[in-house]
Amino acid sequence: MRVVSAEIPLTSPLMAEGAPGRAAVAGGSDGTVAAAVAALEAGGNAVDAAVAAGFASAVAEPTLSSLGGGGFLLVRPPDADPVVLDFFVDVPGLGGGDVQPSVQTLSVTYGSSAQQQFHVGWGTIATPGCFAGYLDAHQRWGRLPLADVVAPAIVAARVGVQLDAVQVAFIRVIGEILRVTPESARLYAAPIAGEPFRDEPYADLLDAIARGEITGPADPAYAAPLVDAMRVNGGLVTHRDLESYAPILRRPISGRRLGAGPARIWTNPPPSFGGSIIIEALGLTPASDDPATLWPALAAALREATARRRQLDTASPQAVRGTTHVSVIDADGMIAALSVSNGSGSGVAVNGISFNNMLGEEDLNPLGLHAQPPGTRMGSMMAPTLVQGANGSLLALGTGGSERIRSALSGVIARHLDHGMSLSDAVAAPRVHPGETLTDIEPGHDPATVAALAADPIPVRAWADPDLFFGGVHAVRRAPDGSVMAIGDVRRGGAVAVV
Repeated sequence: MRVVSAEIPLTSPLMAEGAPGRAAVAGGSDGTVAAAVAALEAGGNAVDAAVAAGFASAVAEPTLSSLGGGGFLLVRPPDADPVVLDFFVDVPGLGGGDVQPSVQTLSVTYGSSAQQQFHVGWGTIATPGCFAGYLDAHQRWGRLPLADVVAPAIVAARVGVQLDAVQVAFIRVIGEILRVTPESARLYAAPIAGEPFRDEPYADLLDAIARGEITGPADPAYAAPLVDAMRVNGGLVTHRDLESYAPILRRPISGRRLGAGPARIWTNPPPSFGGSIIIEALGLTPASDDPATLWPALAAALREATARRRQLDTASPQAVRGTTHVSVIDADGMIAALSVSNGSGSGVAVNGISFNNMLGEEDLNPLGLHAQPPGTRMGSMMAPTLVQGANGSLLALGTGGSERIRSALSGVIARHLDHGMSLSDAVAAPRVHPGETLTDIEPGHDPATVAALAADPIPVRAWADPDLFFGGVHAVRRAPDGSVMAIGDVRRGGAVAVV
């Protein structure tokens, strides 16, 4: 007997539907999704749309995304196996000699009392991958001219974007980090004052890219100002780091889930292991349409899989705190699922680009800020994911949310496959996140589920309202008849479109 109706969907995600032959986009902001739509309307495919969204998200979601971060793109060409393009960050310092990194430690307050320490500044910047990754993805799979792909981002950066409440909230939370350097402080002052976010230096860079004057991150016109600033200010990124960096094409890991019918899941492979945790946890959790049975079992499986990953790997997963995602499926059935992150941000901006603080993420570097050898590709919790149903349906999804990435995606997949929930209801439904010392739960779970979770020795923390803490799952789905659907999670400012 199905009992899922006892759960109360509380977040009312945005949804758009289209007939066969249409394309669908879901992402974290109107500006990000609008750039993807512009690429699709210009004749681009799903990868063109995702790359256009990535460039534009640096303006529409400026604390979460920039060319100074890193990410992953899962691509499934029509009638072909999916692949993952890994353009996450590298440990810097190749050929850099003995440099004393400049690092600041700040304490940031969340809500009324919760505090967290952040390591920021020039010495926390890892070799970024987004710039190289976007260009590599466009070269491999795109069909629009690059100038058309970056055009929406140029307009957004010059005209400005009135950021939504979610994006302004992110800026307010990490405001102290964003004021670490004068250029960063100037960049983010306008939205705090209620004015549009503008980034003229970023628009100038994109104009140069569109004209072919700058062809990549190792181009002297781009690299020289960055490397010079690093050398003066105690940063570790060198010109050799930028020259040596290359995106890596990987075969995704995959697993099967029975649920209401066998489905296959593909997601981000090692050295990142958010995807590995998701696949393992779903494999350890028996399929069930009873929430009171499913959620305690899935919570235990997520804890077990996470602990095993941490034992197997020399470095912990990077708990990306500033992360966003966009999912696209085009009219031909090509899928692109893009997850990108700037970490918590370093508080450093050069020529309009905000840079990551991945070396300062303690989950990634438990032995110290600079424990891994230069040139090492770092791992991440990010996990852009594809699910193919037994009936041939295709579902692409991903989320931000740091450690909650694994629980948000596992929960949505389990609800959709085990409970037979619609994609909209699966994204809207209340979430469970099993942390090391607390199990966090959103409101809306049926009493039997709450009681079952409370029986665990690890305490339960019940939230009064749905919250961006639990991630923002943005997803697109193509049904067997070719009709499409886009779902935007309002926990993190969701936006959707059908083209």
